[in-house]
Amino acid sequence: MNPLLEAHPEPVLTARAMREADRQTIETLGLPGRVLMETAGRGAAEVAARMLGTVAARTVVCLCGRGNNGGDGFVLARVLHARGAHVHVVTLADASAMSDDAAANYRLLEHLAEADPAHRLHLHRLTDLAELDHLPRADLYVDALLGTGLSSPLRAPIRELVQWLNEHPAPILAIDIPTGLDSDTGQVLGAAVAATRTVTMGALKVGLLLGEGPRLCGTVDVIDIGIPRHVLEQAARQPGCAWRASDALIRQWLPRRAHDAHKYSAGLALIVAGSREFTGAPVMAATAAARIGAGYVLCACPSDVRPVLATKLTEVALLGLPETERGGIDQEDAFDVLDGWLERARALLVGPGLGRHPDTQRFARTLLERTSLPAVIDADGLNALVGFTELIPRHAQGRWILTPHLGEFRRLAGDVDLTHRIKVVQEYAQQWHCVLLLKGMPSVVGWPDGTVWINATGNPALATAGTGDVLAGLCVGLLAQGLPPTQAAVCALHVGGAVADHYAAHYGTATMMASDLLTYLPAVLRTRFDR
Repeated sequence: MNPLLEAHPEPVLTARAMREADRQTIETLGLPGRVLMETAGRGAAEVAARMLGTVAARTVVCLCGRGNNGGDGFVLARVLHARGAHVHVVTLADASAMSDDAAANYRLLEHLAEADPAHRLHLHRLTDLAELDHLPRADLYVDALLGTGLSSPLRAPIRELVQWLNEHPAPILAIDIPTGLDSDTGQVLGAAVAATRTVTMGALKVGLLLGEGPRLCGTVDVIDIGIPRHVLEQAARQPGCAWRASDALIRQWLPRRAHDAHKYSAGLALIVAGSREFTGAPVMAATAAARIGAGYVLCACPSDVRPVLATKLTEVALLGLPETERGGIDQEDAFDVLDGWLERARALLVGPGLGRHPDTQRFARTLLERTSLPAVIDADGLNALVGFTELIPRHAQGRWILTPHLGEFRRLAGDVDLTHRIKVVQEYAQQWHCVLLLKGMPSVVGWPDGTVWINATGNPALATAGTGDVLAGLCVGLLAQGLPPTQAAVCALHVGGAVADHYAAHYGTATMMASDLLTYLPAVLRTRFDR
């Protein structure tokens, strides 16, 4: 693969956007739909062959619908039959009820079945579900029932076919998307095929990555069916679509130190964090900022907390912020202490472990209103903005990275329906004119211009306390080195997830702690990202 091509982001499309890409390719560029179907089916057949190991004499049962998804299945069946497999094709409709391209491929199967002296190709027109009991046990089942157009719960008999398919122990290959899975949200529409592997055509679909998609799709292969890249990229600009970054792209974006760098030119990150109850969060965030390359990290914390942090942080400078008699940060005195540092800093992080004392929250809001620094707002920094979200579009100006988990986001935005998570992140990133990093599995980043990124790295090992503090620290460390907020958020997510993947590959997912991310970050930066 050309390294320059690898550095391109990968489009992730909605069903509507994929249909538009198909239409453009067929109508504008003149590539016939029959050719696209042939390429798709042959690509799916190659994946099926790898799953089977040896194709000859193996038994394949292919369940095919009447649309183009079924047509891809017909091509797959023909290719595997030609390679010596015993293939049983099950349909619910006659050729007259199929799409034109699917019908043409089905009629070709009919001719082959009639001419097959070894009787290795069998076509079954299903009129009664009881007929399924007469099918042989298969080495591989193929789900080519429904494609990406499904938007309502499955009905009989498809629902029963899905249930029947899931009862078999043999591997299942889903074509384009497992039947019953919403391709835009990853929601299960009544019932869905639990595939071992999914081959999706042209580009990734949003529903393969979100919701129940990762659980039901198994391993996902994207098949190049001949749709030009510029058509897919144009389609990806539609609402609800997104992008995924590759290691090569992140490698391009990550900053490199100049040969004559010093600690201030490498970037001063100012972190306002910590409280009596939460002393670990500032340690995680500050260490992450330093590990990702910020030249000078200064942690400003309540004065009472400073002695505790001094025992945990040796390479990070500490600044004690005066407190009120009530126990929160004293706003006016704190600004006197911070004044010169705010001028020297390149980036600001507000929130990890800061606490919810009213005086502290008032200070956090005022700090964000006064600063022109690029800023990361996390945890209690976000809590300080609850009820004051009008401050975000007024002051963010594209410079802020907000890092809420789902609960924090709902406290900020209200009881938002997150079924269409990509559209929601698009809407709020544009409305608030900020970079919105909505944490989850996977996490999603929205840019102020409406571009959305779905993170390509990470695993359940990240479901442990403190990983959000590390992420916030990675973000501010990258900002301090001059990376724009848009790229800093995507890079921090990708790199942090890559470290979690490294840990899980060596030790599993249940044992990781947030501090393990800090331990293995340097090695992953070096070996995977050439830093």
